[in-house]
Amino acid sequence: MSIVTNKKEKKFLTKEELQILNEIQSQTQSLILELGEIEMVNLQTKNRKKVAESFLDELSNREKNLTKTIFEKYGKCNIEPETGEITNLS
Repeated sequence: MSIVTNKKEKKFLTKEELQILNEIQSQTQSLILELGEIEMVNLQTKNRKKVAESFLDELSNREKNLTKTIFEKYGKCNIEPETGEITNLS
């Protein structure tokens, strides 16, 4: 009676294959980091846009209110922004 051993031989990648695999894994991690940073910048840009749009709305409302106040006080007129000179419209 003979004893059969089913011992598998371990196999390994070549140095070159292992180096390529490590490079791919390293580059994949770098890419994941880069994509994360891009997404962060994108979110920050969206937030900045929302803030700017809100400020634009505020400025528009202030301009409308000032125009209404000026027209009520002086009638329809033109104003020289640098000097404040009012020219009434005929």
